[in-house]
Amino acid sequence: MKFLYLLTLSLFISGLALAQSEEQPLKRYMGAVELGYLYGDNKQHDVNNFVAAPTVEIFNGYRLHRLLAVGATTGFDFYDNLLITPFALGVRGEALDTRISPVYSIDVGYGSAFLSHESGDDSKKGGWMFNPALGFRVRTGNSTAYTFAAGYKTQKAETVSSWGNSFTEQKITFKRLSVQLGFMF
Repeated sequence: MKFLYLLTLSLFISGLALAQSEEQPLKRYMGAVELGYLYGDNKQHDVNNFVAAPTVEIFNGYRLHRLLAVGATTGFDFYDNLLITPFALGVRGEALDTRISPVYSIDVGYGSAFLSHESGDDSKKGGWMFNPALGFRVRTGNSTAYTFAAGYKTQKAETVSSWGNSFTEQKITFKRLSVQLGFMF
């Protein structure tokens, strides 16, 4: 009888060890909401002004592997007097399958100015956008995590302002350091 108890106990312990050694199945859907700031120079009339503009980013994608998730990114970037809404292809990845892991992201797409306020004869257009970033992720359980990332966002835009018979056309390339806190689910 003792032998049967020992055999049952040993099978139970070996089953627990196997269950702990197996990796969790990969959750296929990946979503993230990131809030942060875009830091950079705002050169106006030969005066350098350092500005911090808020940014909001939403990612929805499909995780192919821990190292690769592909999806769509949209959000709001607030520049000088310009609201840019980026629509981009986003790639995300996690380096390690641990509680704390380095992460990367790359977003490439077009930033539209259709939500930006236009007054009178003024017109605003967006342009191409590129945003690589590196950071880390901290799992909280329940397939959720907090993220912190820093990157470099490049956004092209164009504004046309008119006063009577004259107008000013300005082609702008915003180059900003991005710092974001996010929630991944």
